[in-house]
Amino acid sequence: ILKKYHKKFRKATLMDDHKFRKIAESKGAVEEILRAVLKDKELKVIKTIIQSAESSPVFHGVVLDCKCRLKTKEIVDIEVQNTSDDDPIYRMRYNGSILTVENAPKKKKFFYKNMTKLILIMFCDFDLFKKGKPIYEIVRNVKDTITVADNGVREIYVNLKAKVTDKKLKSLFKIMTTVDNVDEKEFPKLSLTKERVNNLYVGGEENMAGLDLMMYNDGVKAGKKAGIVEGRAEGKEGTIRDLYKKGLLTVENAAEELNMSVEEFKEKLI
Repeated sequence: ILKKYHKKFRKATLMDDHKFRKIAESKGAVEEILRAVLKDKELKVIKTIIQSAESSPVFHGVVLDCKCRLKTKEIVDIEVQNTSDDDPIYRMRYNGSILTVENAPKKKKFFYKNMTKLILIMFCDFDLFKKGKPIYEIVRNVKDTITVADNGVREIYVNLKAKVTDKKLKSLFKIMTTVDNVDEKEFPKLSLTKERVNNLYVGGEENMAGLDLMMYNDGVKAGKKAGIVEGRAEGKEGTIRDLYKKGLLTVENAAEELNMSVEEFKEKLI
């Protein structure tokens, strides 16, 4: 089973969220991606938050594919999306709402103008708006005018199916959508990180600690075949619990699969 998932991980592109989350551990790789998409050569990432699980007693928690903070103090969320199921636009709205609440000023004197600015980016392996453009940025305008109503949130969708002439973007799209393609000239840190991540978990079970299982449904089937789950009575909760205990799911991903907060998962199933 472990060899099977080593192979699946190796063959996945960066559009697989498990693999992209490993890429996102590199501050330099994320910086190169953002510089290309936002067309800002001076952009500086000062911190990446690995496996960021955002939760709230009010909201359903989410595990973000990549969360980072820029030198400008803006917080960036990068997501990878392979299908248009369950409305990507509403997903972005939800992620932005949680990030807004989680990062709101923690002071007695609360001023809305001091809220952290957000940049929400989704890489899509489909053309969400069907206009053939490589990058779509949503702009809030006052109806019937050209007046922009800026609320501190930038919302961007990257169409990886678009035909691009921009050399930088063309190279980035290939890196994102192919297994082995790298570009050490245009994206040296991203290329190095991709090569390193492609070779993770080679050499045996001892390297599996903390590995996110790819393709949850396959993971459940593999777990049943290996005797991880005995009988149908335990159902999905039992499967998730056992995969978590074996180190094959993080607590954040386990909770997300069961539509729970991390706290609920720990209280109910650990």
